[in-house]
Amino acid sequence: MAPLNRSPLVYLFTVALGLATLTGCALETRPTLDEVRSGRVRGQVTEDTALQPGEIRAEVIEVDPAKQEIRVQPDNGGRRVLLYDRTATRVVYHGWSYAPEQLESGDLIAFRTGPRRSDDIETIRIETPVQTRTGPIGARRDPLPPRSDVVEGTVERIEYDTGVFDVRPRTGRMVTVSVPYNARPADVDNFRRLRRGDYVRVEGRFTNPDNLQLQAFLSPR
Repeated sequence: MAPLNRSPLVYLFTVALGLATLTGCALETRPTLDEVRSGRVRGQVTEDTALQPGEIRAEVIEVDPAKQEIRVQPDNGGRRVLLYDRTATRVVYHGWSYAPEQLESGDLIAFRTGPRRSDDIETIRIETPVQTRTGPIGARRDPLPPRSDVVEGTVERIEYDTGVFDVRPRTGRMVTVSVPYNARPADVDNFRRLRRGDYVRVEGRFTNPDNLQLQAFLSPR
């Protein structure tokens, strides 16, 4: 008869365990990426900026959803165009998975390429979101400044396949200019005719202190 006397305790323990499990599941509801970026989400968050085997660190310059491309600047210099698959490519931040289109210009990422092509991306891990570098998300909805900037100087380097070129002003440091995927045909033509040593004057918006997204050629040659 002793087991029967303990049965209510066993029942209460089972109910409590079930409630704890349900509570834990509720806490595991995936937050939005904006919530995680802004730091409004609390919990067991781990910070790990060490590169994992096979990863490459880079800064996001631009995301082109129409072409499923991500333009990045790797730590070792140069520019790369990464190809992603909306269903296969995983963007991970704080253990949560998100769509590649939710990346923002200025995010610092670590990516791993696929086994077949060096530009096909399997996983992207956000190491440092742009919000922690430029301010909270509530104060910065658009990563670009509200005004246009003008840069003029001598063309030092051109990458026709990735749509970028370097301009060295007479004063100041080198600026890398990116031609957007939806640039006007006249600007695309001006870019294709650029040569090293040309003196140019361009208008655009800075995505960070060293990178300008082109809006127009004011004086292409």
